[in-house]
Amino acid sequence: MSSIRRFLVAPALVRLIRKERGGTRITEGHFAPQGGRNSYVRVDGQVCQLVLVNGGVEERTDVPRAHGDALLDVCPGKAAYDRTVLQAAGREVRIDRYVTPGSLDLLSVAFDSADEAGAFQPPAWFGRDVTGEGAYERATLAIQGVPAGEEVALSNAALDAVLDLIEPRFGFGRYGSAARGSEGGEGLAQPRRAVPPAPPPPAPEPVQAAQAEPEPAPQPAPEPAPAEAAAPEPVHHEAAQPGTPSATPAEAVHGDARIDDVIESLSQALGAAIQQQPEPGQPKGDDAPAFERWTVRPRRTQQT
Repeated sequence: MSSIRRFLVAPALVRLIRKERGGTRITEGHFAPQGGRNSYVRVDGQVCQLVLVNGGVEERTDVPRAHGDALLDVCPGKAAYDRTVLQAAGREVRIDRYVTPGSLDLLSVAFDSADEAGAFQPPAWFGRDVTGEGAYERATLAIQGVPAGEEVALSNAALDAVLDLIEPRFGFGRYGSAARGSEGGEGLAQPRRAVPPAPPPPAPEPVQAAQAEPEPAPQPAPEPAPAEAAAPEPVHHEAAQPGTPSATPAEAVHGDARIDDVIESLSQALGAAIQQQPEPGQPKGDDAPAFERWTVRPRRTQQT
């Protein structure tokens, strides 16, 4: 036979848990007990059920939402609370923050047997155990209201236990530290899985700088040769004509060579003429050998 244990919890811890895990709004309408049976209507979001409790056993029947709203209107007791479900100490824990008919923070843990319920060791952040108190039954809370407020002590150990419980949701601590195991096996923190470091980005390939071919050094312009070293252009010598302008100094040198040739030619001609003159005693007249005419032609030397 199943058994349920109920505990009070500090409102600050419930607020922290709901901030991290959220919750759903549940509304219940309870009828007065009849024939040893309890019945109530339960609305959870769009799900509406009619629940019959007989000897600790619940029977649930789905009903249309319109029918459920009609039953809620005639129920003598109503209760509305925000429920957050989480795992703690290897069990499913239901935390209910009542908003109607009053403010109350209550958690419950279900067990398959009374022995398991008796052997359960509550974590450090659980408050006082109110399992055997009828004032904290759900039907009583809906019909009679919540009991007088009771201060639940809040310790540093309880806060650490809750932080260890909710941090594994993100895989690491809220403040950058790894999730720690809770006292008494409460936390569900799993050891952080080592994340292999991201491989370094590939090194960029070396860029081979284009080697520019060296430009040829400018060659100095050749200096003009002196006028004296320049090779003289070939000069074609012609016979001097009267009235021509005076020759240049180079032409004067060639002119001297031609004069020597002329003198030599004249000397030869005169010598030949002397030899041809008649000796004394020879007749003069038509029989005399005629004087041979000669002409002097200047030699042209080909200049290289």
